[in-house]
Amino acid sequence: LEGWNLFEDVRNMRPGPRTLPYDVIAPLFSDYAQKHRFVYVPEGETIRYDAKDMWQLPTGSILVKTFSYADAEDTTRPERLLETRLIVFAADEVQTHTYVFTSDQSSNTRKVAGASLSVRFRDPMGEVRDNSYRVPNTNQCLECHGKRPMTRALGLRTRQLDRDYDYGSGPENQLDHMHAKGWLDRAPELASERQRLVDPFGTAPLNERARAYLDSNCSQCHMPGGDAGASGLWIDWDHTGPEEPAATWGACKHPTSAGGANCGHEVDILPGDPERSIYMCRMRSNDPKVQMPPLGRTFVHAEAVELLRDWIAGLVG
Repeated sequence: LEGWNLFEDVRNMRPGPRTLPYDVIAPLFSDYAQKHRFVYVPEGETIRYDAKDMWQLPTGSILVKTFSYADAEDTTRPERLLETRLIVFAADEVQTHTYVFTSDQSSNTRKVAGASLSVRFRDPMGEVRDNSYRVPNTNQCLECHGKRPMTRALGLRTRQLDRDYDYGSGPENQLDHMHAKGWLDRAPELASERQRLVDPFGTAPLNERARAYLDSNCSQCHMPGGDAGASGLWIDWDHTGPEEPAATWGACKHPTSAGGANCGHEVDILPGDPERSIYMCRMRSNDPKVQMPPLGRTFVHAEAVELLRDWIAGLVG
């Protein structure tokens, strides 16, 4: 990883001068792993800004995400780095690379075929857990991030990035900071006009929190043009809005391509009845043929299960 010159200090995730850290409002669940996110943009290049769609990165840009856990075995260090994933926007294609850290953090090695790491960590509630953490192989990276050459940058969009981040002199809005640095090809809209997600586990209205969770955890496939786009179950932020037909996001909708993983239920969402909704069964499952999302987790996201159960229970059919 050091050879990419993205960091001044890899072990402490201290970025170099053209590597900008950022954070998202509604993160993808990854077995309670913490994440350090960065974007590298070459000198003289700019990001193509979009108010709603995914931003387009110029050739030579690199998206960087490092996964870590709060270490439960070595209290002398705040976290154990697990892996760093790169999405490299080369001239004629998009390349993905994954670097896995040794348990003592002394080095890292590129892994093409993925890996499994035995880890003991503390989750956000302080509970000690054991996990066989799965590092994806190169092809699996593209299953979520799209196919070459049009790889999708899932978190690099206005509705995820319109939040504050402390770059060293106090909290600043990330969009305004990027524009001030000259990294965007045009100025973002006024703050009051921006499309913005809410924290799924914050204090916003329940419907908005459920929509934000589905957008960040499910829409990479369940959107027009996604791997599950042909199913007609579209659960990105725009298609779960109040003006959209309820069947679009699953209410009283019979699945068209569940492959037998419908848990014996008839519809994706039965309003008012979470226990008879396919959504809930698939989120609670760890069976690889049933669970949703199909990649990126070995634990059931208990907090999200509770969130969506409350949401479905409150829907009126």
